[in-house]
Amino acid sequence: MKIRSVAEVPTSANVYSVYVRQRQDASTQIFSLDYGDRLRVFDARGTLRSTRKWSSKVRCIAVGDVEGEGKDALVGGVGKKVLVVDHRGSPVWNIRLESNVVACDARDIDGDDAAEVVVALQNNRVILYNDDKDAIFTKTMRDPIADVWLEDITKDTELEVVVADKKGLITVLTAAGYQLKELQLGSRLSVFAVLSFGDRTLFITGDQSPTLRMWDIDGNEVARLDVGDTPRSMATGVPDDVSDVAFLVVSTKDQKLSFWEVQESGKVTRTEKVILQQIGSTKTVLYRRAIKCGNCGAPTSPEASVCSSCGAQLEMIEEYVIEEYIQESIDSITSKHNKIKLKELDRILRRTLPRPAAYNLRRSLQAMIQSDVIEGHIDGHMFVRTESKKKKIPVPSRKDIQKVKGTLQDLLGGTDTLDVGRLEKETGIDRRILRRTLIILLGEGTVQGALSGDEFILEKKQDINDFERKLMDELATWSG
Repeated sequence: MKIRSVAEVPTSANVYSVYVRQRQDASTQIFSLDYGDRLRVFDARGTLRSTRKWSSKVRCIAVGDVEGEGKDALVGGVGKKVLVVDHRGSPVWNIRLESNVVACDARDIDGDDAAEVVVALQNNRVILYNDDKDAIFTKTMRDPIADVWLEDITKDTELEVVVADKKGLITVLTAAGYQLKELQLGSRLSVFAVLSFGDRTLFITGDQSPTLRMWDIDGNEVARLDVGDTPRSMATGVPDDVSDVAFLVVSTKDQKLSFWEVQESGKVTRTEKVILQQIGSTKTVLYRRAIKCGNCGAPTSPEASVCSSCGAQLEMIEEYVIEEYIQESIDSITSKHNKIKLKELDRILRRTLPRPAAYNLRRSLQAMIQSDVIEGHIDGHMFVRTESKKKKIPVPSRKDIQKVKGTLQDLLGGTDTLDVGRLEKETGIDRRILRRTLIILLGEGTVQGALSGDEFILEKKQDINDFERKLMDELATWSG
């Protein structure tokens, strides 16, 4: 590994937060916040490009296209608030929390072109927000948090959440909040960064000394770097996805920003490959394992291998079934919304999934188009569908739809579970239409429940009469 100093820039006040924003056109911006109430923007060579007045009450900064419109927004933690300000300076988010924000990051996790936002709080809590301000997960860590990053550790295009606590413990979580791996990197940590070189991932840690330490995914120290004084914050970036060169930006207590070029000349070791495979395998298992015990029906966590209520082994769902369900949901949603923003499609899709799942929306759409599952194309931040929703499936008659009334409640029989196959048999409505209709209703949030296989499970708060009426109304749109 070769580390070369590129630039050293003096600042008029201590910089306490730095962030790298890399655009798709390969241009790079480094943002810095200092106690002189200044937000400065540099390029990767340390050249100052712009400066503006900015409150030092903002404790962390991240930059990303939160609205999915091709425009950057500034993300910050101010006391107990998460703020997002768009490119015009107008507030987009203002979320009040129960504890002060200590760290944040913003990147597109799921391929909908809109950045998710992760925040770490002073009370040890981590929250990941989807771009529509819904919390995807919240998790409480054991010890105070030093930093939080979004990074593709498993190299499957869905980013993970990496949490570094002040005792040196690094925890890698899925985008649903499930734990993949823990690493102990020293005993004290005040600054943290993730450095990626293609297939290799390195972690950088610092404490109150002027020496930064670099570690591999197995927790082995691979290099050290003297930055001259106590580090205050760090940021990293790479010129492109396959580069063996990265850059590191460090702010230090002596009011300096140092810019470094890091060249990784070595290859991923066999041990690192095995560990990455293990992390990927763990992720697959977690997303496939039941969230409800198949034996007693109790809610469970995929992080457990057996049910805590009855001790039964948790069932696994086949991986291809999950992929098929995601494709079915996308197909159903776009059959009604044949021109839809990717971030809106993602928002609806999340509501239809009966369990946590890893997916990349753009990648899934491209695969469906290439395999002729759907006809359409991605136009910027939009998906445009070109085939008719009624093209391949027999549409229900008005007479069949009327059979739903009464039949539905008979099939439920005082339970909360509806068998889609039996509803097809009793009404004559094709189960593909029934399933797609249920998925659309779930996605729009008009009914409360979950579709698991051919069973639709109503939530307790869902009124059956209201469910019946909305199901019939939506089915009617298929018959024209």
